[in-house]
Amino acid sequence: MEYRNYWEDLDLSSQGFSVEEFLQEEQQDEQERLEQELERIEDLLKERREIHSETVEELESKLDWYIERLEDLYHGFGGVQEDKKRELKSTIDEFYSELRRERRDQWRDRIELEMELREVEQSLEEVRDEESLWELIDSL
Repeated sequence: MEYRNYWEDLDLSSQGFSVEEFLQEEQQDEQERLEQELERIEDLLKERREIHSETVEELESKLDWYIERLEDLYHGFGGVQEDKKRELKSTIDEFYSELRRERRDQWRDRIELEMELREVEQSLEEVRDEESLWELIDSL
């Protein structure tokens, strides 16, 4: 009885398959994916900065308006306006709190994205190091 040599069927080099080429292509695909991820994170950082800037600008504008109303009340007369002054002070405090919250949230968001950015940069550097290794191997 003759046994079939299954190892020959699995020998992909006889079929024109190169493990080295396959690994290099995979490495190139990984590098492209990481570069796209890097670009996506950088775009997110830019977008978040713009959103933060617009939000802070809007809050500061509203805050200025309420401060002006409060100053106008302080230049006026009458006890009836004391309630209005307290109300405006409370609103102003809320805007200051909202500004602090926005700045804190933006800081956290930026830190998280920058950490993600560093991780992707590190992975990309590792892939590039592997590419250098392949170039060295090819030159031998």
